[in-house]
Amino acid sequence: MDLSSDMPTSQPAWMALTRGHRQHWSQRQQQQQAQQQQQPSQQPNQPHSGGATVHDTVDVLAPPGSHPQLCEWRRLWELASAAYFNRQHRVLWWRILHGCVMCGAFSAYIGRATVEQACCPYACCSSPAQPQTISHMFLECPMAATVISWLCRLWQAMTGHLPDASVATILAASTSEGQCASDALLQTWHRLRLAVLHSIWTAARIAASSTHASSQASQLSSQSHLASRLALKTVTSMIHHDWVKCNDDVRQLAGVCSSWLRGRDPSMTLEAFRNLWCHHDTLASIHTAHTGTGDKLELVVNLSDMVPVQLF
Repeated sequence: MDLSSDMPTSQPAWMALTRGHRQHWSQRQQQQQAQQQQQPSQQPNQPHSGGATVHDTVDVLAPPGSHPQLCEWRRLWELASAAYFNRQHRVLWWRILHGCVMCGAFSAYIGRATVEQACCPYACCSSPAQPQTISHMFLECPMAATVISWLCRLWQAMTGHLPDASVATILAASTSEGQCASDALLQTWHRLRLAVLHSIWTAARIAASSTHASSQASQLSSQSHLASRLALKTVTSMIHHDWVKCNDDVRQLAGVCSSWLRGRDPSMTLEAFRNLWCHHDTLASIHTAHTGTGDKLELVVNLSDMVPVQLF
């Protein structure tokens, strides 16, 4: 079942379906060698001029520098495998980048739903038969737009820069100049972004499995509040978890399996924590408390449903 003709405007270009079976790398290598033999006048050091096709983003057999997007996509996939991401967030982002999130349109494409079931379940969308694509589920749907707007306004309160709520920025991790002044802020942005995307995905799954009868308006409001609350709780939890890494050895804590930390640093310096979460004391701040046994550093989480920006 081909839904690409029914949703040309809501489906981004990077989600375009493959029109044909991709050839094995050995067959493509043989074709390139045959083309080079047919063109003896071409200089041997001249890079291959063939560009990426509709369904081949990057040809791994092409010489370095022949694809302008090669470095950008390489950076993207390296970022998607970063160890500092929550595992569930990283898995969701990998599925988004591969275009295989179980939204309505993808379920209909693989034969698990009808065309009618592939539409967004909320009646207040732009059209009555709006296909639930990946971009619609995470960006365009009113349920998701509320949380994405909160994310962008939150980042503006932190850095003074308002991100663009687009597919490239939110789903494909494209950052504009001036959005992240340091590597630590870049990591903070991506962790916040994936936390919000996972909250939207969780709320959408709960709505899909809900069997109680309710109006579309009340269901949309409840799911939007649920996604917002999940995002707020997830971000707060990440801040507390990193604070524990600053003060204790998490490998010695009860209930922590050492294999969970394979490939990850179980500790964090105080300076690294400040750079991640204490930028202008927007999300969190560290204060010195004077006690009878001496001075002690205390974490104060300033993030709430009203501070620094209103959640709803």
